Amino acid sequence: MDFAKGHGTGNDFVIVLDRAGTRPLEAAQVAALCDRRSGLGGDGLLRVVPSEDSSALDSSSPPAKWFMDYRNADGSIAEMCGNGVRVFARYLLEQGLVDGEEIPVATRGGIKTVKVVGDEFSVDMGPASFGPASQASIDGFEWPGQAVSMGNPHLVCQLGDAAELDSLELHHRPHYDETVFPEGVNVEFVVGEAPHVRMRVHERGVGETHSCGTGACAVAAVALRRAGLDTGVCKVDVPGGTLTVTVTESTIHLQGPAVIVAEGTARI
Repeated sequence: MDFAKGHGTGNDFVIVLDRAGTRPLEAAQVAALCDRRSGLGGDGLLRVVPSEDSSALDSSSPPAKWFMDYRNADGSIAEMCGNGVRVFARYLLEQGLVDGEEIPVATRGGIKTVKVVGDEFSVDMGPASFGPASQASIDGFEWPGQAVSMGNPHLVCQLGDAAELDSLELHHRPHYDETVFPEGVNVEFVVGEAPHVRMRVHERGVGETHSCGTGACAVAAVALRRAGLDTGVCKVDVPGGTLTVTVTESTIHLQGPAVIVAEGTARI
């Protein structure tokens, strides 16, 4: 199987092109490819498949030639990935599968339009939907949080200072209220105030990652709300770099780098 490898602010992905849409991958195959010791390594896998071959799409959606079949590193299905969709668009351009500076991508979270901005990519992520207040805990320590949906579930927890953030042990899944998040949740821990914050994240089905695009959007939306703002621009520092999140009255735009670092052939 031919593959490529790419990342957006350190959030890395195995990319597989399935032109005919006839080679779905089992969860175990995805997990094997994403394994960092015995596979290629990745926080997830992006399967590039013709959108008309995907039953996950609503026929009323705007046209998009390619569907992003995104899987977490453990093989589980995810609705959306903000870093992944930018890497997906970069791959489509470099492979000559699309052209132009606006690239519609079909995802399980709907059509996402990715724009080329210099050497970065900006994607319209849709609006944030705020849920109830909740909480997360690690090793007996508990932090209040805000539930936010970006098409996938997030819990944004504000911490006191950078030292507290740096000391977190995120190799294991934080505890959360499963009645609020029955499908699991991405948990973001944040320090700072808008317009510039810093975060770490534990992604469901993966573990701690160097970045999370939808998580950065959720964090920015919460940070602006904490500042008494419904709209604005917020820089979000993640371990793998910095993302720029613009919150408008109707949607959220996520901008950052996307890089293809390798191509090759894998045996699965």
